[in-house]
Amino acid sequence: MKKHLFTLLFVLIALPAFADAPLVAIKVDIYRTQSSQSPPNMIKAFAEAKLEHQPRLITEGGKQAMIEIGEQDKHMLSITFKPTEDGAHYSTNMKYKTKKQDWLQASSESEKTPEGQSLFMSSQVGDQLVFVQLIGKRFDNIEGARAWLASE
Repeated sequence: MKKHLFTLLFVLIALPAFADAPLVAIKVDIYRTQSSQSPPNMIKAFAEAKLEHQPRLITEGGKQAMIEIGEQDKHMLSITFKPTEDGAHYSTNMKYKTKKQDWLQASSESEKTPEGQSLFMSSQVGDQLVFVQLIGKRFDNIEGARAWLASE
């Protein structure tokens, strides 16, 4: 009996070492407006911006995820999201480019944002102003991640 109890205890202690990587669910809200001001009044510009896209996705801790939105020859928005291995923090990079006569580009980035904390980024290229609000949250199972993504 002691041998089986020791084996069971060993398996229960070792189990976390064999668990899958945590999941990180990501909510992204993308707003766009025009602004001839440089730099614009960000609060006013955000209040006037229109919500254009709300991508939602799930990735594993340590795995990079990317969202790309736009028209190939006109404008492109690329958002790269990479959580740490344990899902406790995430880094984000946003690149926005638009084509006038040539390509104009701007980018924003953030490192080590704690999971569950909302992040706000913006980029202005010419008269186009893009706002991105995102949040990444760590989950241990796919059901919890999906339920959170479905909630508002």
